Amino acid sequence: MERINEATRLDALLEPFAGKTWESPLGPVNYSLLGEARNGTVLLIPGLGMQRTEWSPELIAGLHTAGYATLIADNRDCGLTELTGTYDPPAPGSGGLPEYTLRDLATDLRELVTHAVARPVHVVGMSMGGMVAQHLALLAPELVRSLTSLMSTTGNRAVGRPREESKWVFLTPAPLDSLATYVDYAVRYHGALTAEQFADVDRARQLAVIAWERGVRPEGTARQLAAIQADGDRTERLAALRVPTLVLHGDADPLIGMSGGTATAAAIPGATMHSIAGMGHSVPWQRAGEVKDQLVAHFAAAAG
Repeated sequence: MERINEATRLDALLEPFAGKTWESPLGPVNYSLLGEARNGTVLLIPGLGMQRTEWSPELIAGLHTAGYATLIADNRDCGLTELTGTYDPPAPGSGGLPEYTLRDLATDLRELVTHAVARPVHVVGMSMGGMVAQHLALLAPELVRSLTSLMSTTGNRAVGRPREESKWVFLTPAPLDSLATYVDYAVRYHGALTAEQFADVDRARQLAVIAWERGVRPEGTARQLAAIQADGDRTERLAALRVPTLVLHGDADPLIGMSGGTATAAAIPGATMHSIAGMGHSVPWQRAGEVKDQLVAHFAAAAG
């Protein structure tokens, strides 16, 4: 798969300042719905602090060519989505709970899928998005034609541990003093997640400028991280899943070690796992074709 270089094509695939806005009961949700759903629709769920415009445009284009529409939303507290509140308010006196949960994020997407597509979708979640995807499959299996957990984990603290040199990404909030400072931070962040042979500094700078202009919210990333930490170990919950499941993980992932993917595949009945050589904690254009091929084969098997 070739790298997409044309700015106009990138804009058409990512729709950074267009897209659609749905007024949910808890606030506005910004999303894109692109491509022809000849074979179905794929819900792509972003990871921690990740805007919807940070999904690989090569992967999106490949899915469109394969006959799938893509539905991608900014998670709450990120990009152009402004949601507040929880669907299951905590009991009085239960202090210390996060402002919202991963289940709330999954419920946001359940409502969006019902609004925008109104039929089952193939669900693909990256990193934190994989955790949300797991919750969505538990919450609304009737809307999940297939599940793909991409570079994610079960919540068991014993698996998927980050490398020491990568832990700073959880501890260092994005700077807000200037665009130049933020872009430098984003390039460093990209380098921490991406295997050296797949580093793409120009793309990292492009996406950082888009993210800055759409709105960077480090406090939202902190709240998402709190939701992850509060969710705990999902291993026993995942045993209840009965949807066709694929686990994809890079064997060079520095942020969620591959044992997180192995544990996810072991926890979900019937799940299969595929490791991607040299891939870190992102989908570089050089591996987007392999990821797309794995997804399309999984989708076809689930539909069949």
